Amino acid sequence: MKKIYLWVLISIVLSACASHEKVRKPTAAERANEIAQIKTQLAIQYMSTKNYRQAVDAIDEALKHNSKSTDAWMIRAQIWQFLKEPAKAEESFRHALSLNQNSPEINNNYGWFLCDIKRNPNAAIPYFDKALSDPTYPTPEVAQLNKGVCSQRMGQYQLAHSYFERALAANPNFVPVKKEMARTALESGNPSDAHYYFTLYQSQINNLSADDLLLGWRIERALGNSQAAYEYEAQLRTNFPYSEELGKISTGKF
Repeated sequence: MKKIYLWVLISIVLSACASHEKVRKPTAAERANEIAQIKTQLAIQYMSTKNYRQAVDAIDEALKHNSKSTDAWMIRAQIWQFLKEPAKAEESFRHALSLNQNSPEINNNYGWFLCDIKRNPNAAIPYFDKALSDPTYPTPEVAQLNKGVCSQRMGQYQLAHSYFERALAANPNFVPVKKEMARTALESGNPSDAHYYFTLYQSQINNLSADDLLLGWRIERALGNSQAAYEYEAQLRTNFPYSEELGKISTGKF
């Protein structure tokens, strides 16, 4: 029995050794890519805790290890966009596009950058169209929403509304669309429709942002409901006393 046990033990050890030998060590390129992914995740975590200096350092480290990581370039773009450095953000977007010009995520995000940060909504539309041309894009409602917002900013209200409807057709539970439908209705001179859509929007969210409260204030003001408008303004003063939105009400530049 001892001999049998010994041979079984030896066979197990030899099998383990053979299995160990079969485990391939990662190549230098694979290891660099792994480090880049870890650093990119760290950058995202630093951003979530508002540690922007560490976020910049982490994403730069990621790109040192893998300069072809589209994820890293995208996160770098978002970091510099948040830090109001549009030149660095655009450089990052263009690097990402040079690596994968057909990526719907990159095209959508760059389109929104052009529309929202560069104030060039007309230039943004082709990038949204590029994103939407990919049938595997998992969130077409986002590109449709962005396309609608940019169209609204160009005064193309009916077109914007059609894009919002397409966003809802792609995802009926995509709540932000209702808010932008309200904004577009208000901008086009239909405060009653704006009130309807904004009421739907409010019923589906828990807390109103400063931008939400400003929009609600504008709608009620357009309808002549001074008390309801005052209540939105009071919430802004209480919850967002130093916000840009409250400043717009105070200066009349809304």
